[in-house]
Amino acid sequence: MKKVKFYLCTVLLSAVLFASCSNGSSSGNDDSSFPEHLLSYVGNESYISPKNVSVKDAENQSTDLKDGWWNDTAFYHIWVKSFCDSNDDGCGDFNGIKSKLDYIKNDLGCDGIWLSPIFECDYKSKSPSVNMHGYDVKDYYAVNNYFGTEDDLLSLIQACHDKNIKIIFDFVPNHTGKGNAWFTDSCEGGEKKDWYVWNNSKLNWNPGMGSSDTWHKNPQGNDYYYAAFWEGQPDLNFRNYEVREEMKNVVRYWLNKGFDGLRVDAVRYLIETEKSLVDTPETHAWFNELRTKVIDSYKETSPKFMVCEAWIENNRPALDAYFGSEQKPEFNMVLDFDQGRGCYNSIYESDSRILTSTLDKNPSEIKAYGTFIGNHDEYMGRIGTRFDGYVPWIKLITAMSLLRPTVPFIYYGNEIGMQEGNYNGDLRLRTKLNWTNVEKQRNDDSSILSLNKALLALRKEYPSLFKNGTVKELKSSTVNTETNNPLYTVAAYTISDRKDTLLCVFSLENISDNKFWFDCGDLDISSYSVLIGVNNKTNLSLDGSNIKVEYIAPYEVRVYYIGDDSKPMLFTDKRLFLRGGMND
Repeated sequence: MKKVKFYLCTVLLSAVLFASCSNGSSSGNDDSSFPEHLLSYVGNESYISPKNVSVKDAENQSTDLKDGWWNDTAFYHIWVKSFCDSNDDGCGDFNGIKSKLDYIKNDLGCDGIWLSPIFECDYKSKSPSVNMHGYDVKDYYAVNNYFGTEDDLLSLIQACHDKNIKIIFDFVPNHTGKGNAWFTDSCEGGEKKDWYVWNNSKLNWNPGMGSSDTWHKNPQGNDYYYAAFWEGQPDLNFRNYEVREEMKNVVRYWLNKGFDGLRVDAVRYLIETEKSLVDTPETHAWFNELRTKVIDSYKETSPKFMVCEAWIENNRPALDAYFGSEQKPEFNMVLDFDQGRGCYNSIYESDSRILTSTLDKNPSEIKAYGTFIGNHDEYMGRIGTRFDGYVPWIKLITAMSLLRPTVPFIYYGNEIGMQEGNYNGDLRLRTKLNWTNVEKQRNDDSSILSLNKALLALRKEYPSLFKNGTVKELKSSTVNTETNNPLYTVAAYTISDRKDTLLCVFSLENISDNKFWFDCGDLDISSYSVLIGVNNKTNLSLDGSNIKVEYIAPYEVRVYYIGDDSKPMLFTDKRLFLRGGMND
């Protein structure tokens, strides 16, 4: 089968209009001068929100959570509109999600849920051809009524807690929708005039979001407002003390309702300076404020966490900066945009070095990485489509993503290899889940869904390995007989702690000569069990100073437990075994 060529997605206009963010990599500020008023802090430092709540008002909370619980959690990312429609009105809803909690927890194995934006928004439609994305928030204190009522949401939260499922919401602090009452007042020159970023002329600000036109005419005046993403999402002014407090109160409000945490959208763009439009010290300072003044306030009752979307690739220092420091902590977790693409490219290029290069960052008590192989944005597209529905590759990348000591985020539908819809832009990534296919895969113990379930069960069986285990690559010592160069068509590494060791092996090519050698270091393979593979055949041996691996099927994932030969298999890929890797 011919490999499907991977394309690097560009941010098209539709993506700018309807996505949460893209990979902005440029400071984009080419102005020779920065208006002084845009550097000034304004507003009432003693401001109290009309919707003010305090941590002591919290209700509907998870019980028995320990600080750091997120490091042991597998999250399922739900696009609410498209997941499950409980009343047949054409739109997914809170009650639909509630009806599928057993699927999420038992048939898949996730114990955390991330909901895409649920708040009242400007651009609304139940039509499957309309991209109701929700990142244009109209009211942070009201839920989108197409998804149900607030009581429906609270019932969902309580049902999650009853099943020991954690639930987090998508928080959009950088901008609102144009229909937000705050923006209307600001346009009219009211009390909230300084809640948004205004100037009397357009400035040459381009944060790398795909459009250089980031300043737009006031519909009620002669000045211009800044909107980093597009005209319909005006940026809030975080140099306004009232905005800072209001947005902290929004977080408290929903955490008090029972949410266990939040994913924060577009964190790079909050506060601009004369030196940069992204990743500024002032932006980091506000997230430290949110962490210490709000998130950490819940530690003694029901610990909360926040994970950031800083879409940064190939710049680990800039990404890691969002953890903050021990003295000035920011996010508990960051989403890692390097690892998913690395997994894909290792398969496409049949090169184990690409895969193992993404394993050099292990989590710690203060640094947890969230990893994924696709999301709702123009990142990689759906893997089912990128691999043209070719099941062995979908299984390979699934295992690559889950067999690493990071926190997994599984985008709805990817657990069954769902393909993209027939739409342009990121709407193609947000189409209805095929529940008929889900049911089919539930009853197939060699399906993609069953592999996901087995790998998540493996993570639960050895939580210490996947929380703070150490990854060690086994260097290939197999030589290409034609070129006399090392052969990199099989990847192998161990994950270990003081008690347990797993050996993970991935075949990256459809080859018949399936004997491979790796430098074994101090790995003792005198006793082992096969946990994941096509069978439990004994196929590890010592060959001098090397480990010899035999009888690996093309595109097989094989996981060994080292040190015990009595562990049961968790997943047998019978279809791969019978068809030699070329099943469809």
